[in-house]
Amino acid sequence: MISMSTPAVPRAHRSALPNWRTVAGVTGAAAGATIVAGAFLPWVETFAGLIQIPGVRGGNGRILAVAGVLIAAAGLYHVIRGGTRSRWLVGVGGFAALGFSGYLLIQLAATMKALSGSMVLASGGPGLWVTAAGSLLAFGTLFLPSSAIAAPSAGSAGSAGSAGSAGSAARSRALRSRADGIRRSVLSRTADLESAGTRRGLQIALGLVWLVDAVLQFQPYMFGKAFVSQQLAPASMGNPALLASPAMWASRLIAHNVPAWNTAFALIQLAIALGLLWRPAVKAALAGSIVWALSVWWLGEGLGGVLTGTATPVTGAPGAVILYALIAVLVWPRRSGSPGRGGVAAASPLGGWARAAWVVLWGSFAYQILQGPIRAPGSLHDAIAGNAAGEPGWVAAMDRAAANAVGSHGLLVSVLLAATFVVIAGGIFLPVTTRPALILAIVAGLAFWVIGENFGTILTTTATDPDTGPPLILLAAVYWPLRPKASPRDTKPAVIAPDRQLASG
Repeated sequence: MISMSTPAVPRAHRSALPNWRTVAGVTGAAAGATIVAGAFLPWVETFAGLIQIPGVRGGNGRILAVAGVLIAAAGLYHVIRGGTRSRWLVGVGGFAALGFSGYLLIQLAATMKALSGSMVLASGGPGLWVTAAGSLLAFGTLFLPSSAIAAPSAGSAGSAGSAGSAGSAARSRALRSRADGIRRSVLSRTADLESAGTRRGLQIALGLVWLVDAVLQFQPYMFGKAFVSQQLAPASMGNPALLASPAMWASRLIAHNVPAWNTAFALIQLAIALGLLWRPAVKAALAGSIVWALSVWWLGEGLGGVLTGTATPVTGAPGAVILYALIAVLVWPRRSGSPGRGGVAAASPLGGWARAAWVVLWGSFAYQILQGPIRAPGSLHDAIAGNAAGEPGWVAAMDRAAANAVGSHGLLVSVLLAATFVVIAGGIFLPVTTRPALILAIVAGLAFWVIGENFGTILTTTATDPDTGPPLILLAAVYWPLRPKASPRDTKPAVIAPDRQLASG
């Protein structure tokens, strides 16, 4: 008998590399939207900001707006369909927009220098800087890894008998193995592929909060000198010199080029938000949240004023970003992926110290509200009434009504609030009081946000974050005790012995 060997059909090699199509597409869409937003923001401000001229008023701004729309459309197409053409369109379009924006920035700088001595009081606006940042982001997509490594074709497999093809196939396998090893090493440090349910939901919620921060940082107000003189510099006043001096140095450094620095700040917060929403970058984004939040809390918020003796949780102490850092630690991924019996906070890297962090936070609230300047008869009244400036009419009316309700009873209100904070702090230790204490914390956070913080002053277009109300509510959700899942052993049906069945019959 003659046996014939059938040549094996080569199987398509499935690449182990991550699929970067979604990353490149979403980044391209976000970059295009940023370019369009920059085209509509003021490029030039005259008479000390009284007159703002957006980029779309001129032909150059319209060109960049159209380019941004095309880049965003190409990014969305790449998310849905993929392909190299849309990828190259985003990258090359970003390169062209970056070059054009750079040229316009040079021309704008020359024009502002020529008008420096005139009565026009002209200055560059944030729009062109935002457009340049979006263009750079779109151009950067070209440097992201490709979605996959092409597998050897059938023709090359058929000619594998030659020494050159065999060597090429070996090198290709070695490269794929090395790339897979690098991928696994990187993902082990940056990714969270196991968290699910409550923990993953809380990570996404934190990412959405950072996204709100990034959007607020792109407001036109943040690109002007007032961001430094009215937000950053006053925050360090009243702090010890050891802490205030670096903060003042940072404020002076930012004042030299506010648009450039603020664009960097907004992009950092946007990167943290996108990282928390994308599983392969969750760990890196959580670590970035902690580092960036601590930096902003010190250099940008003066530690929330907690060392000045005038900070009160009713109006936003100790600051939102320090709560972001605490939440990032508490929702850090654990190896098992499930939150565990005690909830997300108990399964965090802090372990049993998570409760201590809760006690320190709410205990400090009780201490702050009882400080001398805060418990004075008219202190809370003045603090709440002062928030009405710059707010819409209905918010200002709400502030005045709350201030009148407090009146001169500042001491009584402070004592009642301090007792409430102590109950919230201690209620976390007993299972029977944990949920009521957390519900009370949610109510307190919501009350702070509405009455004392005016929804984070978002409606005034000068807010840098939504303030402490939403993070306090999110923090309560982190500590919420979860019901343990029933194990298969608990749900296994009982088996009755045959002799017992006969006896009962």
